[in-house]
Amino acid sequence: MDNNEGEKLSNYSAETVDDDEPLDLDIDVLLQYASCRLNRTCICARRLTRGLYNEIYLLRFETGPDCIARLSRELTHPASKFASEIATMKYVAQNTNIKVPAVYDWNGTAQNPIKTPYIFMERLPGQHLYRVWHELTVEQKKCVLSQIVEILFELWTKCRFEEIGCLYMDEQSSSDSLSATSTFRIGPVVNPLFYFGGRDCILNFNFSGPFKSLQEFYGALIQKEKEFFEVHGAQELEGKKMPLTRVKILVKQLDLLQSKLSNIFDESVDQKPFTLVHGDFDAQNMLVERSSTNDIKIIGIIDWEFSRTGTLWELCKYPIWIQERDELSTSDTNLQENHEKQNLRDFFYNEMIIKLGNRAGQMLKMKEQDKRIDELEDMFTFMVHKFDTLEGLLEHFFYRYGSEAKANIKLADPIMRLFWGPSLTKVQIPSERTINSYLLSADKSSDTEVKVPKHYIASVYCKLKSIDYNFSWQEASVIAFHMWNNRSSPKKSSANKTISLSEIETEQLEYSQTPL
Repeated sequence: MDNNEGEKLSNYSAETVDDDEPLDLDIDVLLQYASCRLNRTCICARRLTRGLYNEIYLLRFETGPDCIARLSRELTHPASKFASEIATMKYVAQNTNIKVPAVYDWNGTAQNPIKTPYIFMERLPGQHLYRVWHELTVEQKKCVLSQIVEILFELWTKCRFEEIGCLYMDEQSSSDSLSATSTFRIGPVVNPLFYFGGRDCILNFNFSGPFKSLQEFYGALIQKEKEFFEVHGAQELEGKKMPLTRVKILVKQLDLLQSKLSNIFDESVDQKPFTLVHGDFDAQNMLVERSSTNDIKIIGIIDWEFSRTGTLWELCKYPIWIQERDELSTSDTNLQENHEKQNLRDFFYNEMIIKLGNRAGQMLKMKEQDKRIDELEDMFTFMVHKFDTLEGLLEHFFYRYGSEAKANIKLADPIMRLFWGPSLTKVQIPSERTINSYLLSADKSSDTEVKVPKHYIASVYCKLKSIDYNFSWQEASVIAFHMWNNRSSPKKSSANKTISLSEIETEQLEYSQTPL
């Protein structure tokens, strides 16, 4: 194995998790079992990496190609999770030009000699895209983005469906899952959202699809949480000695959100045909190689677990590593990086229109302006939340979008998205003439950042935006500096301290909670 091989082969799992115990595995049994199942002698097994749900081993044989063994670390996953993943990879290989690992053998249960679910699959060459991305020129990055758009085009044009759910092979194909061709069906969504954190114990809820629309899918996710907390919310609060009336309030909020989903999922977002959406379409799951002419080519897409069918809205998104981040960036390095990301987003946007049509471009623009579905994803699709976390996310959502869950165009501003919430301070903006005098003042203050609490600057910025001023963060900082120093009786409290940006998101400030 060459020096770079370990790096190249770490592409078969998510980010390494070092805190958990490694899988209790008998390597000799793994070698013997792989030899038996693949009908050739396995002589070596080397662990490459460990992710949240899996450990990845490289298997070597006396003859024939190497093999990747992906062994499950989590025994609570149902067998259908593995059946769906195998079906998805096979469907993609059978119907598109996207390269995915060939599956040699698999078992979705622990009823086998190695005592854990496993997949023996093809070892693809290449490296994670994320390992080389920052070494690439802008033109090379654009070349990679063009290839990503081509992959999305393959999925959109060749993987079309009438329901939202996970792919499965029919019974006859499942019995011979490694045959050249198979037939497929859409079945229930298999995802930890439906069975982690006690969600598999909800007595009155057993519907995980297929779904006729994205609205129906989110309705089911909300219903699941509502029924869970009606029973278990009281238990959680009793343990924390908190009032049980909060359970009724949370359930009412979930009811309200469920009833307003039609205001979020209109026809522009939620329409057929549905397409195949990768469960984690990130740079860690894209394998690339560099050619002799220094071109970068995507040679494979891996890790299709938890993939499902979904809408064009879900397919059309900027790659996460070029997305605009909701943060304040004032350093020259950050500003330069943001400028490059904007350039790459503009390129990606144009490529999407060329390949997938104007509707794809409209989706990308809508996502920049309307973050309601993103916030629903945070609440219901990324993980299952504890009571108080979900309670806070719901409060934040309704503060931003009101009881009708209508779009708030002002939140298209990334700084507004970062700070807009119930903890903003109530501020009184001075006259336009006074504002102009502040901005023209010689005392624009290089020490503004020191003297004025960040949350106060944020409150001034958001208030200015809400009354249709279009000042930058730097200009708002100057205005806030003068407003802060001109207050007749400044309130003395611990909230007057200057805080870091990371603290702003979590610290409960002691100012008025009155909305702007």
